Amino acid sequence: MAGGLAEVLGSEQGRLMTWEQRWHPLLERWVTITSHRGGRPWQGLSATVKGDRRPSFDPQCYLCPGNPRVSGERNPQYAQVFVFDNDHPSLGATVAPQPPPSTFYRVASAAGRCRVMCYDPDHQRRLSHLEINELEIVLQAWRDETQMLSNEGWAHVFIFENNGEVVGVSNPHPHCQIYAFPFVVDTIARELHAAKTYLQTHERPLFQDLIRAERDDQRRILIDNERWLAFVPYFAQFPFEVMICPHRQVLQLTELSDLEIHDLAVVMSAVLGRLDGVLGQAQSYILSVHQAPAALIDPEEYSLYIHIQPLLRAPGLQKFLAGVETAAGQFLNDASPEAHAQALMDIRLN
Repeated sequence: MAGGLAEVLGSEQGRLMTWEQRWHPLLERWVTITSHRGGRPWQGLSATVKGDRRPSFDPQCYLCPGNPRVSGERNPQYAQVFVFDNDHPSLGATVAPQPPPSTFYRVASAAGRCRVMCYDPDHQRRLSHLEINELEIVLQAWRDETQMLSNEGWAHVFIFENNGEVVGVSNPHPHCQIYAFPFVVDTIARELHAAKTYLQTHERPLFQDLIRAERDDQRRILIDNERWLAFVPYFAQFPFEVMICPHRQVLQLTELSDLEIHDLAVVMSAVLGRLDGVLGQAQSYILSVHQAPAALIDPEEYSLYIHIQPLLRAPGLQKFLAGVETAAGQFLNDASPEAHAQALMDIRLN
C-alpha cells in the first residue's frame, strides 16, 4: 500500500469506527461506512494492473488510427478526438420486439443510438495523461454530441468511460461511450426524483445544499476553483469516489460556457492525476456524466455533475460488489470518505 495511504487508513482503523450509516441524498438510501474492515485479511483474487506499458500504436487495435474495425470500415488517420457509431451497439434495434409470453410482463423496443469517442490517437495514453487543452477538446466533443443527439429527439444522453481491466473494458485504447436513450436511465431517474422531492420539501435546490454542506465541512474537498467543486462525497459508496459539481445549477453539458469547459478540464486533470497516484498504480474506474434529460427545463430541479467511481480500494485489491451490495443493495465502504479524501490530497502533482 502506498505510504501516505497506509498511514491515513491505518490511523483511522485505530479509532474503532465500526458502523455508521450515511444517507445518500441523491439515491435516497443508506451507505454503510465500516472503516475498521479496511485492514481485514485478504485471501481472495488480487487485481493485477498492467499499467501503461503499451505501444503508442497497436496494429490489432480496432480503435487506433488507420486500422479496420469489426464492421470492415477503416478508421481515419485522426489526430485528436474521433467519434463514430458503435459497430456492436447495445441500442438501436429496428425490429419490433416479440410479444411477451404473458400479459403480466412488459416489453418495448431497444431503440437508441450508441457512439464511441476515442480521446486520442495514442494507444497507450489515459484520460489522465491528456494536457488541459486536449481535455478541453474532449469536453467540447461531449457537449457537441449531447447537442446533436438531443436534437435528434432522444430523451436522455448518458456518457461514460470504463477504464481499466478491473472494470472489464474490452479495449485499452483511450475512449468513452455515449448512449442516447428514448427514456431516462434508472440512476438519473432516481436522482431526478430525489432532487424534485427535496426542492418541494425544502424550497431549495438539493445540489446547492450539497455543495454548501461540503464547503462547510471542508474535509472532503479536493479542488474548489472559480466554477467547479471536486470532492469525495460524505456518502461515498466506492473507495476514492469523486463528484465534480458546477457552482451554478446546470442541466446539461450544452449549457456550459467555454470558460466553464476550461475550468472543468483543469479540475478533471488534477482529480484523475491524484487517483492515478494514490495507490502507486493506475486506478481503474467508471467515469460518468450525469445530466438531465432533454425535457427537463427547471434549472432548480437538477444539476449536471461528473461522477468517478474507482474500483481499486488498495494496491492489487478490487472493490467487489458482493452479497450484501449486489443482492441487498446495501453498499459498504471499507474506509471513511474523509480518509480517502486526505489520501488523495496528500498526492503531489507534477
